[in-house]
Amino acid sequence: MSSAGDSPSVAEPTRADGSNDLVKAVDQLLNNLGPKFSKISTELFAKMDEMAQRLDDMEAAIKAGNDTGTEGN
Repeated sequence: MSSAGDSPSVAEPTRADGSNDLVKAVDQLLNNLGPKFSKISTELFAKMDEMAQRLDDMEAAIKAGNDTGTEGN
């Protein structure tokens, strides 16, 4: 029984080392992905702002066309 009691204590440091390695790997992955997501987010917001401006321009052109058409009648 004493050898069985010794066995888990020997295996625990291995599990802890494996867990620490996993934590380090996940932290590194998240640190690498963070800037990429920030860049994509910035680009996405820039595209959305550009689309909003284009829609505003198109709406203004349509209104100008409608105003011109109604003045002629």
